[in-house]
Amino acid sequence: MMDKKLADQWIAKAERKLKSLAGEEIPALSLNSLDASEAPFLGQIVSKLSPMIGNLLENRIVNFLNETRDQDHYWVRQDPDFPDALLKATSGIDTGVGFEVKAWYALSTELTGRFRESVNLLAGKNIKVVVVSWMMSHVVYGTPKILDVLVVDALEVAKSRDNHYHKPPDYLINEPNDTTARTRNLQQTNVLGYKWQETDAQKSVKAKKFVQQHPHAASDPHSPEAQSLVDDLMNTYKYRLDTNFAKIDRIDNPEIEAFKSKVLAMTVRDKTLTEWQKLLSKLNSENEVEAEAAGKIIQSIYDEL
Repeated sequence: MMDKKLADQWIAKAERKLKSLAGEEIPALSLNSLDASEAPFLGQIVSKLSPMIGNLLENRIVNFLNETRDQDHYWVRQDPDFPDALLKATSGIDTGVGFEVKAWYALSTELTGRFRESVNLLAGKNIKVVVVSWMMSHVVYGTPKILDVLVVDALEVAKSRDNHYHKPPDYLINEPNDTTARTRNLQQTNVLGYKWQETDAQKSVKAKKFVQQHPHAASDPHSPEAQSLVDDLMNTYKYRLDTNFAKIDRIDNPEIEAFKSKVLAMTVRDKTLTEWQKLLSKLNSENEVEAEAAGKIIQSIYDEL
């Protein structure tokens, strides 16, 4: 593993470059519209561009970071492996340094990206989560524009996620088993979430009493005792896999929450992003007065053409 001091230096240098992306546009993709009558429809579908924006950003970020590479180190994009951008050493030494990129369309109702990587697999590495907020240059059409960039420690994001969800017996987080001996495509690195499914009240009482007998396991999701508790509960009671698990908008990480508030308070065309969110929702309102008022504001953007 790369020396921690050197790893920190690479991360700090890369972080400065990534944050400098704020304010730039992503010219590889554009959405044209010549008539304001299209705005109600576009306002509902622009968020669907986020996966494509994310892929473009992953590639662009690797190229961007390689502008400051040296003869001993270089950045590579990993798809579909984790993390998206990984620092490689020509010596073959595992650097443990990388970035996982999440694109956030800032006018959507939530930050929909997920983060499922295990705390155990992140320990000892220097991996960061990069959240890139963006919107269209003309609100509902134009070119995607980067508003701001957050770089946050991946291990802290994973801890926030686990502490948020770990509520036995009602909700369990299940760490992946050691699968390093398997081929690459069969290795497991993701934490999974499971929701209680029993309807028998007596079973619920019994399960809660069992959890109370293991207070440390119930309070610390990362202890070996916690995973033993999870195994015992899942082997005894019915649980279902939660497909919404690990949305980073819902894990209450302080840095992510502060970033969201900062971005939504930004002013674009004399309105905060929160105000633009509300205005776009009114374009499809059944209240004709609201819809008309919102439409006039959007029309003023089209009048610039």
